[in-house]
Amino acid sequence: MMERKSMLLLLALAGLLLVSVPGVIFNDAVRKYFSFMGGWNTATIKPSRANSLPPLRPRRERLAEPARPELRFVKFSVKIAGAKEVKIAGDFNKWNPDALSLERKTGNLWEAIIPLPPGKYKYLCRVDGKETLDPLNPDTDAESGRKVSLLTVK
Repeated sequence: MMERKSMLLLLALAGLLLVSVPGVIFNDAVRKYFSFMGGWNTATIKPSRANSLPPLRPRRERLAEPARPELRFVKFSVKIAGAKEVKIAGDFNKWNPDALSLERKTGNLWEAIIPLPPGKYKYLCRVDGKETLDPLNPDTDAESGRKVSLLTVK
């Protein structure tokens, strides 16, 4: 029985040596490999590259930017008695009557101010859902077989 205990004890000791010796060697190897981190001082590090950008060279082929049109503020004003709602539809808003609603000012005057580039614009007033020419603008033109008001922005 004694031999058996001593044999198991020797076997356990041998197993412990087989596990601990490589662990100690591995630990030493890891310490040596990462030893540079222990004494790392940032003040002694010097950059290997300059921190400035190279000088810019002018481009020979610059893409021409499209010219931006000058905008003018255009006032639409309509004087209509008894109107509940006045809107403007024209080629500047793709004939969408809901895009530009005029506001009621004093009395029967309705106004709106919008920015437009210089040019000629066709439009119609929509008073309470009914399309009419602008009563304050005598200039007219034809659009899709109907008579419309003409606005010239200079």
